[in-house]
Amino acid sequence: MSSSSRTRVEEAIRIPLPPDEVWGVVADPTNDLAWCRKVKSVHVMDERQWQVIHKPMPLRPPRELELKQLEAEPPHRLALRQEDAAAVFDVEYRLEPTETGTRFTQVSEVAWKTLPRALHGTFGRAVRREVRGQLWRLKTLLERDGPHGGRLSAES
Repeated sequence: MSSSSRTRVEEAIRIPLPPDEVWGVVADPTNDLAWCRKVKSVHVMDERQWQVIHKPMPLRPPRELELKQLEAEPPHRLALRQEDAAAVFDVEYRLEPTETGTRFTQVSEVAWKTLPRALHGTFGRAVRREVRGQLWRLKTLLERDGPHGGRLSAES
């Protein structure tokens, strides 16, 4: 897929916890159920691969997504690839320490497989809205429950 068919989204948020505590949540995809609203289930395939059922579009059935960890530099950087029938998402999480906690950045590069080029901008804006929402849900979750609260665990 050529670079011209890719959509890039970069969003960041500040979380009042140190990077290692944020890492303990975001580095374990089974925690995605708590902060990624479109994720319906996560099944561990092996240490660096998961099968995810997600529902990316309303009025459409859920889809199977393959999730692979490409690189990990705990607790500062995580690179993942998410692929389903419609798109490939290369996702990078960056965790930078700040005076008050962590600046968490998500960079997503999307290569659309089946989407007509005329809709790339519309779907790109939808991806940006979804990423912003995920970051706010992550921040709210961690502020409310901490890295060890509820279903979340710092263990992978």
